[in-house]
Amino acid sequence: MTPSHPHAIAPAALPFAIAAALASGALMPAVAQAQDAETQDELDTVVVTGSRIPRAAEVESTSPVLTIDRAAIEATGLTSVGDILFNIAASDGGALRNVTTGTNGSDGTQNISLRGLGANRTLILVNGRRWITAGITNAAVVDLNSIPISVVERIEVLKDGASAIYGSDAIAGVINVITRKNFEGAEANVYLGGYSKGDGFQQSYDFTVGAGSDRWNAVFSIAYQDQEPVYAGDREISSVPVYGGGDLASGGLFGSGTSLRGNFTRCAGALTPTASGFQTCTPVAGGPYTLTPGEDGRQATDFRAFINYTVDGSGSSDRYNFAPVNYLLQPIERFNVYGQASLRLTDRINFNAMATYVQRSSDQQLAEVPLTMDVRGLAGPQWAFAPTAGNVFNPFGQDLRQANFRALAVGPRKPYFDNDNLAVTLSFDGAFDLAGRDLYWDVGYSYLDSRIAQRGENFINLFNLRRAVGDSRRNPVTGALECLDGSGAVIAGCVPFNVFGGPDLGLGAGVITREEYEAMVDYISYTQNALQQMTTKDYFANLSGSIVDLPAGPLGFAVGLEHRRTAFNNQPDALVAGGGSSSNFTEPTNGKVNVDEIYAELNIPLLADLPFAKLLEVNLAARKSDYDSSGFFGGTSVDPDIGGDTSKKIGVKWQVMDDLMFRGTFSESFRAPDVLDLYLGGAESFPAAIDPCNTANIALATTDAARCVADGVPGAGVAQPNGQIRSLQGGNPDLQPEFGETKSFGVVYSPSWAPGLNFTLDWYNITLEDVITFRGTQAILTACYGAPGSVGAAPDPAQRALFCSFVTRDNVGNIIDVRQSQFNLAQGEVEGYDFQVTYAMPETAWGKFSFQWDSTYSTDNTLFGVVGQYNGAPAWRLRSNLTTSWRKGDWDATWAVRYYSAMDEGCPFGPNYFEYGITPTELCDNDVLDANGNPLRFENRIGARFYHDVQVGWKTPWNGKISLGARNLFGKEPPITRNSFAHSFDGAYDLPGGGFFYLQYNQKF
Repeated sequence: MTPSHPHAIAPAALPFAIAAALASGALMPAVAQAQDAETQDELDTVVVTGSRIPRAAEVESTSPVLTIDRAAIEATGLTSVGDILFNIAASDGGALRNVTTGTNGSDGTQNISLRGLGANRTLILVNGRRWITAGITNAAVVDLNSIPISVVERIEVLKDGASAIYGSDAIAGVINVITRKNFEGAEANVYLGGYSKGDGFQQSYDFTVGAGSDRWNAVFSIAYQDQEPVYAGDREISSVPVYGGGDLASGGLFGSGTSLRGNFTRCAGALTPTASGFQTCTPVAGGPYTLTPGEDGRQATDFRAFINYTVDGSGSSDRYNFAPVNYLLQPIERFNVYGQASLRLTDRINFNAMATYVQRSSDQQLAEVPLTMDVRGLAGPQWAFAPTAGNVFNPFGQDLRQANFRALAVGPRKPYFDNDNLAVTLSFDGAFDLAGRDLYWDVGYSYLDSRIAQRGENFINLFNLRRAVGDSRRNPVTGALECLDGSGAVIAGCVPFNVFGGPDLGLGAGVITREEYEAMVDYISYTQNALQQMTTKDYFANLSGSIVDLPAGPLGFAVGLEHRRTAFNNQPDALVAGGGSSSNFTEPTNGKVNVDEIYAELNIPLLADLPFAKLLEVNLAARKSDYDSSGFFGGTSVDPDIGGDTSKKIGVKWQVMDDLMFRGTFSESFRAPDVLDLYLGGAESFPAAIDPCNTANIALATTDAARCVADGVPGAGVAQPNGQIRSLQGGNPDLQPEFGETKSFGVVYSPSWAPGLNFTLDWYNITLEDVITFRGTQAILTACYGAPGSVGAAPDPAQRALFCSFVTRDNVGNIIDVRQSQFNLAQGEVEGYDFQVTYAMPETAWGKFSFQWDSTYSTDNTLFGVVGQYNGAPAWRLRSNLTTSWRKGDWDATWAVRYYSAMDEGCPFGPNYFEYGITPTELCDNDVLDANGNPLRFENRIGARFYHDVQVGWKTPWNGKISLGARNLFGKEPPITRNSFAHSFDGAYDLPGGGFFYLQYNQKF
């Protein structure tokens, strides 16, 4: 609950310049909160998260709210808002973290997902207002790193739909971070910690100062956090691409075929053009070939057939183990400055200001670039070349059809992210008297900006690489290496590249010199530079108070207006956008979304102080939203009509007696597509997919041959030379809002026979329609070209035409690309229960003990997973946290137990390779049998996990506090997962390799 004075709704913002001046002591008293002492003595009002109506302080609201106060935050031993929220029971574990089990899945962002519905359906507020959003993983979400933890007073988690109160996105719930206000004095904090293996060192330092008088108050904080990396190669489970799938040196069956010594396919004859505009040839039998270990590639006999894997699973193959190079825990460095203040201008008008600047630097590290050259264009048109017969290093004297070579000489890919976040809110608030009643108002403006500058080292310039593996020679006079064009002329500045020389490119083996080695690397490598920015301007005005006094209490109301404008601009690296980079092609894009909203809320007390009705009240809310949008997508300007909707909510609170309360809500929510949903530029990928119009499928009953022909495919079909189809994953300007209904019912029991004991049980059910859902290449092709009525085909002509518009073919029917995107297609529901028990025992001779047990039990999720099944993201049936706290004198301690229930996952490898002698370890050991006892499918059992966290603190005589703690005290290893993208475990679990130990010191002045 957010404290508020009757004459001042919560203060808003302080400009960054004022905050800086405050740090130097130059700020004059410029902040205050109006106070009418007499009125404040008579009435202490609060604003509860999930409502905008100030009311008398109360314990429970119509919706369940979990509150994490500052003491609880400090007891976690965590240094970011994201990590704290990730560990609550209602979190589904699907949020982004800096644990990179997606290899390149995060730029250091942290977000939060509730109820298994995704981060974009959980609304993040700071002091009741929207916060900075950024374009992260194809969605516009709040990076929780942008909220300085040093100024957080408490975090309130509303586990209920609240679009009628706060607008779009509040489907799964609302998280409201409340900052410290009316803080007087100063304090400093130091935090040091690391893993038991001696890596992942973390340090954090912050200083906060506050002051005030009867006319003003101000808070200023400055903080710095640094986290060092943990490498995947330093943990056994993540040291290979798939744990148990083969030896460490090669990664076994799951290592990369693009190896350090190359993978080459020679042409038996001349290259010939293909219908798709590329080239191909008949390969020489016995290939592909690879360089024999220990050789330097001076002649063809130095090469032998490439070994994919050993039959018995025990020996080393020719594959490359790329896993150890990657980060398991990303390095992150954060610096923030925060200021918040309020000034009483008159007895009834206040000026409020808040500003924060957060600078975050984070890194990725990925294995060296795989040079996937192939004249057939299988890896995309930018890779449609290979070493020629005339290349000076080619020992075969033949053109190659493909050459896969790992750029070890260039080094690991290193993307660096510099993220600058700025939030400024300026507002006025106050109160006025109307017909003997105080009405409270506020009006203001927020500016929220996120800029992400990306620099990527050790990437490949494909224009230069194409020339470097083409015809070349040693100058007959000078001996210098030279590239040649089609006419035999020297290409100025070009340096031939030796893909046949092994990891050292032939250095020191009489092939090239050190100077030539360095020149080769410099010529083909380059540093990427990209920029992304998202800016929100938010104007708001609110009015609240009471209208009349009913027999059961005052009829409260709140009304307001809001206008938001969010603009997004993404400028990828010039070579990436131009198709000349080893990074997948990405389109530049920009767009904006405007929304105008008006809302109203009523709180109606019906009964009070009656038998079996100590209080009965109804809360009603509605919010009307209208959207308009424009942007640049797919090379053209677009102006989609998003429309809008009205969200509604009704909540009932029935306080039967002091001990017992029932509550329930019903709401209609919606989520409008965000600016990235609409305009995100296409990013290249190559998923496996089958063209229904190919020669093998066009005559099948499941294919609509007439639709194929209408799109330029010959009647007999088109050849499909590759099982992977070039695709561009991006936005969809035709998206419309998705809609949901949320129902909840709960009971709160606080027995009078056990003071301090409280039980809460809440049931929730969220049903969504027209859900914005991703559809991949195969689904789009099937929806377009599937015969009417067949599985996966679009059900009506309009929808079919929509899917077909995402497929581009050339003039002879070959697929050039497919745009993977999101569509308003899915529907389903999530359902479950939240259960909480809290008990604050009376003080004993042994000290004061308190307990809190929070649990979320999921019964159904038909939208994004099956409860109890793992498919790349956890879907726990039960997640539970039990915390025991103790305090006696200057000492305190906490013991927290975190529980994650077991799951099953389908084996992605088909038959169990262990049984066929291909892998040394049984990868999926849970066989599901049919009625006859035969294997029906193979599953991996993901066991339940308990984690134990402890902390002990001592208050010093000099007004300080020393705390020692450990997370995952007993070093419990994460369970093995087979469908995680990388590292063989899911990032929702604690890191492998032991516990994390830390020291905290707090000094108050």
